[in-house]
Amino acid sequence: MTRYRPIHVQALFLAATGPAADTDYLYSALGDFAGEGAEILRALGIEVSGRAVEAALTEFQRRGYVLAYVLECAQANGSAAAHREALQQRVFATIARIRRSLKPKRIVLLGNELTEFVPQLAAANLEATLILREGRPFEWNELGDRLLTKELTAPLEAL
Repeated sequence: MTRYRPIHVQALFLAATGPAADTDYLYSALGDFAGEGAEILRALGIEVSGRAVEAALTEFQRRGYVLAYVLECAQANGSAAAHREALQQRVFATIARIRRSLKPKRIVLLGNELTEFVPQLAAANLEATLILREGRPFEWNELGDRLLTKELTAPLEAL
């Protein structure tokens, strides 16, 4: 991720846990994007067909976007309770990282696992607009073509 991290973060896309398969991780795509990596690019309207992986990631970076996770690695064979506890333990460190390092203008939450943390993130003084869908994080399986592009530009169009 560091290679494609923009200097000024316009939007941080924050999900609970990194994908289990390395091929689904946005920043480790080799030949084609798959899984969550492909989903977020599609939702942002970043064209990937016929383009090199580096070209798509460079466009993602140029727009000021970063995809990060509360838990960078998926837990192997962990229970739902253990996963929830791990998220609870890492959410404060994630808030600190957002505040001190990433400093985004907007934060888009991805995945229902982050629903219980919406109040903490909203109250964390992050100086960033929290972008939700009907008060909840966006679901990966609900991301449609250019959905996130529309959500990111809606506050600007209201001005």
